[in-house]
This record gives sequence, structure tokens and C-alpha cells, in this order.
Amino acid sequence: MKNRINRLQPVLIQQFQKNMQHNKLAHAYLFEGARGTGKKELALWVAAGIFCEHKNEGLPCTTCQNCTRILEGHHPDVVEVEPSGLSIKVEQIRYLKSEFGKRGVEGNKKVFIVTDVEKMTAGAANSLLKFLEEPNGNVTAFLLTTAKNRVLPTILSRCQLIHFSPLPKPVLQEELENTGVTPNQAALLVHLTNDVTKAVEMSQDEWFIDAHQLIWKWFLKIAKKDKQSFVFVQTSIMNHFKERTHYQMALELLLIIYRDALKLAFDADTKQLAFPRYRQELTRFAEDKSSRIIVSSLEEVLTSQKKLESNVNAQGVFEQLAIRLMDERALLSRE
Repeated sequence: MKNRINRLQPVLIQQFQKNMQHNKLAHAYLFEGARGTGKKELALWVAAGIFCEHKNEGLPCTTCQNCTRILEGHHPDVVEVEPSGLSIKVEQIRYLKSEFGKRGVEGNKKVFIVTDVEKMTAGAANSLLKFLEEPNGNVTAFLLTTAKNRVLPTILSRCQLIHFSPLPKPVLQEELENTGVTPNQAALLVHLTNDVTKAVEMSQDEWFIDAHQLIWKWFLKIAKKDKQSFVFVQTSIMNHFKERTHYQMALELLLIIYRDALKLAFDADTKQLAFPRYRQELTRFAEDKSSRIIVSSLEEVLTSQKKLESNVNAQGVFEQLAIRLMDERALLSRE
């Protein structure tokens, strides 16, 4: 487990190793960062260090009975709370508070882990404040969130804030592949989100799968200066992309394709492609077009994204973009 956390958050694991070795853990932490960045894993690892029977310089062995039960979620003195439905309810926090006052089943220490703390109801959040305001020296709390801005300021002020950095793309891609996402899917998804859970959901979403295939077909038509690329907007793009978020996704996918082409224009051996499955076609495109044309194409897509943000008619934006991307003379003269 330590090796995995070290891969996800090398700086944080070093920080907590020092804290544990010198017995300087805070009474309450707020772990904030995207899903899949190791928040729960680090909380459990620190909890294991608190209860470990065979500590090595303050660090958990991860193999003794206490460590094993904690890492498997079965230790009576490590209590976890997660949303019940869409929220964490006041009854759940009352139960948690009742546990605060009890002596540990197997000692005098207790650890609490609250996942998605931003989903607490107002009553639940206010109920939790009492523990945070009057901490018990033998209790350590870990509050986990993906949305720090939705956590009550009064809770924030009583916790030590720990930020979990976004995963580097190679690490995120490996994480996705370990969950069963195909290498080609993972390569694209790491350019769209840093949230492992969301990426896995997208990999199973038929709409998204069709979406990136449609945008690739559109790109090929534009690259060949096929006038049907204009018609393709009405017959295919607008039939599939029907909401404002869909429109932005369409342009983001197109932007990523042009970025891949630009990478290949400067480094034919690059491994950081979002569309490795299309390496051959993108390499030919990069060889056929000047880097200036590719850069200008990227700028045109970015301009179109800004137009969508201003609520300009989406079909008109896409049609105009297709025309401008096929006009190499205009691209070369673009300031």
C-alpha cells in the first residue's frame, strides 16, 4: 500500500512519515483533491501507523493483525462515514460523536474517516463542529473532500489542510489501465480529467465513445479539405452533441487532436499522445502541414471555445470553424 501511495503522492507520504516518526500528528485533517489521488489510502495508512503492533520507526508494518484489519476496513476503532444517498445526514454524525466519547475497543485511541465531507447537511456539519472545537487527544479525524469550497469555513479553520496534487498523466493512465480501461481509452481520458472515478465512468459511456469517434471523422474531413465537413456539422455533430457541455467536449476533443499533431511535428517519437491509435494518420498530417498551420488551427479552436462560452449559436460556431480550418491561406496569415 505504501508503494502505491508513494506513487500517487510522494511528497505527502514523506511529510506524514516524518510526522508519524516524531509523533506529531494533528487531531484533525482535511484532505482535499480529485478522486483517485490517494486521499482514502493515505488516511488508512496513517491510521494503520497509529494502531500498528510492529511499528518500524513509527511507520506501520501493514502486515500485523491491526494493520490488516484497518486496511480491510474491519477495525472497531477506525470508524468510516460515507454519504447515505446524496448526503451525510445528521444521524450519521451523531453516531460518530457517540463513538468519540467511548473508550477504544482495543485501546484508548480512535480514528474517524469522513468521505465526501462537503456532502454533509447543514445539521450534520454543525454537529461535527463540537468535536473539532473540543478535540480529544486520543482521537484523530480525517475529513476527505473533492470540493473544499463547499466545506463550512468553520470546519476548514479547525483542520490542518492537506492538498492532494493532481496525478501526473503517466501515473493516472497506469491507474486507469489497472482498473480495466484499455490503453487507448486511458491515453485519451488523462487529457480530459484527473478524476479516476470520472475517467472510468467516461470509458464506459457509449455517448462519449461515439463522441470522440465522430470528432475524429470530422477532423479527417477537415484535414482533407472535404467540403462535406461543413455538412457533417448539421448531419452528425449537432445530432450527437445537444447540450452546452457537449459542445465544449466536442471542441476539447478537436483541440486534443491538433495538440497531438503538434507534438508529432516536433517529436515524431513522442509517447504522450491522447490518440495513439491514430499515430500514423496524425504523423502524415503533421508532415504535410507546417507547424504554423497547426498552431493557427489550435488558436482557431480556442477562439471557438470562447464563442461558445459567450452563448453564440453552436451550429454556427462549428460550421464557421470547419471553413476556417480548411482555409490554409487564412491560417498562415493569422496574427
